[in-house]
Amino acid sequence: METPSLPVLRPLRLGELLDQAIRLYRRNFITFIGIIAVVYVPLMILQTAATTLLSSSLNEMAASSSPSEIFSNYAYWGGLLSTIVIGFLRFIFVQGIATGALTRAVADNYLGSRAGILDAYRGIRRSWLTLIGALLFVGIVLFGLAIWWMIPCIGWFTGLGMMAFLMAAINPLVPSVVVLERQNAIDAVRRAWSLARRRFWPLLGYVFVLYLFSLLVVNGPVAIVSVALTGAFEAINDPAMQLVARAIVQALVSLIGILIYLPLQLTAFTLIYFDLRVRTEGFDIALLTMGASDSMDLSQVVAAPVPQSTEQFVTGQDLGNFAILTLAAAGIYIFFFTFIMGSAFFLTSLFP
Repeated sequence: METPSLPVLRPLRLGELLDQAIRLYRRNFITFIGIIAVVYVPLMILQTAATTLLSSSLNEMAASSSPSEIFSNYAYWGGLLSTIVIGFLRFIFVQGIATGALTRAVADNYLGSRAGILDAYRGIRRSWLTLIGALLFVGIVLFGLAIWWMIPCIGWFTGLGMMAFLMAAINPLVPSVVVLERQNAIDAVRRAWSLARRRFWPLLGYVFVLYLFSLLVVNGPVAIVSVALTGAFEAINDPAMQLVARAIVQALVSLIGILIYLPLQLTAFTLIYFDLRVRTEGFDIALLTMGASDSMDLSQVVAAPVPQSTEQFVTGQDLGNFAILTLAAAGIYIFFFTFIMGSAFFLTSLFP
């Protein structure tokens, strides 16, 4: 790893954040994709094999009317068990280890230090387990919010907004807090919430833009390829071979899309983490101060403790934001449901 040259940081607007993320991603394209590909590609191959086995066995079971044949179908149970195990491994190796390593690499390269694939993985050897624990804690909190959502009135109006903000804005900030600030699992989630609440609506706008980009890069090509190759799949007489061919093609297209998009997403959220600290904690001042001294240990500045907030954990303004978010989500759902049902009724009236 090279000696870092201090960057010049300042508060960035939404367009500037996206521009910086794309520029950083382009400069480190091979490194960032390689960090994810090292663990994701082998797991994706295993996942495709397990999904193909499971789909083929389900196709055989659909043609069978004997319960005994269903319970004795070892291919089905093997495919089901493999899918569960691989899903667990993906959580550990992709959501935990690879995400932490990429966050480390993004932060180092953004702050002026050139970090490669091995440097990134070495940099999280003490924090990857904490990151997994923090993500599990997010799952526990999400379950608690689902229960909160059932409480009449206040829960109905805020629960969905809380769950959406937790998964869309807080959860993506947790890797940066764990890896860069070396917080423990519970404190990392609290710290991510403390950062995210300071820029509630701008952060949601940032997330929404990234979501649209993911639809364009990942989901769009998969859908287009599936439709384009429908005729080619139907030309295969064997139903089992149809399933295998479809699963392989969809997995390949999805793999390419994820390898392209996921590093960009993590790059974007690492930069928004720094932007939040610049705007609210004077992180840019701390870097300039360090540049004026003899010390050049960037990791110590990033991990330096910040003053504890004296605000309530959840304020009335937070509840109001969650209520607005919940109502907005319900309004969008009603609009699209009404639009789809109205369109179907209109087409039915035209073609009775």
